[in-house]
Amino acid sequence: MEKIMGTLENLIKRALSEKGYIEKQSNKDLDSKTANRGDKNYTKYARDVNAAGLMGCQGQPWCCTFQFWLQMQEFGVGKALEQWNMSRSSYVGYNCFATYNTFKKAGKVGMTPRLGAVVIFDFSHAGRVVNIYSENGQKWWDCLEGNTSSNLSDRNGGQVKVKTRPWNDCSVKGFCYIDYNEEYQEGFMRAADGKRWWYQYKDGTYPTGWAYLKEKTGGTYGWYLFDKDGYMLTGYQTAPDGKRYFLCPESGIHEGKCMVTNNQGELIIAKYDMINKRYTTESTLL
Repeated sequence: MEKIMGTLENLIKRALSEKGYIEKQSNKDLDSKTANRGDKNYTKYARDVNAAGLMGCQGQPWCCTFQFWLQMQEFGVGKALEQWNMSRSSYVGYNCFATYNTFKKAGKVGMTPRLGAVVIFDFSHAGRVVNIYSENGQKWWDCLEGNTSSNLSDRNGGQVKVKTRPWNDCSVKGFCYIDYNEEYQEGFMRAADGKRWWYQYKDGTYPTGWAYLKEKTGGTYGWYLFDKDGYMLTGYQTAPDGKRYFLCPESGIHEGKCMVTNNQGELIIAKYDMINKRYTTESTLL
């Protein structure tokens, strides 16, 4: 019985340790990163998946097999199959689009990068999200890919590479989400520029558009508006419905909250009646 207990953190470490592996010309020196380099698609990844009793497809394109190999090495074959919504008899982890369709059938695909997710590209290629970050006011994600090169659209380059990709990479068909049973710290997070804010849920995702959230410092709730990249907006803003709203621009526990005017015309933080689904003006004045 398998007793392998893996973690997302160790999976990513394991994945990054494979950087620089080059496919082989033959079945020789499969465990070496650089020896016997060639273009015949021979890899240790296919060998090990074959040894586990699954189709490793040695000598065939191996970008997706590489991603399943990582899952299998970290969590064991049985758990990896479960995480990929497959069984031994239904295993299709060697095929990018078949893998995507399996996750889609299970309701576990989306268009937002998440750590540890397997990404399937429109050009029949697979990768793994290994880092998410902001830099110079933009959001990015690092993708670990097998059978590729430095070219962003290369699906047969024969190497393991990490590529930095834009947040809304138009070549992404979808992200396949895997349940790692790990929780992220929930709450407002300061962006890398030290100025803006975004909100992280326990599953690592973040809101765009309107969200009713709790500000932990003061323990107060409010409606917040986020842009398409997940950054909180302030001041006068146009919401997705085309209407204009005023969002508290002052630093502190009310920053970003939707504001309204009371019956005296004073600006106050909007309180929302969740039962009657309406705003009230029974709020504390700023």
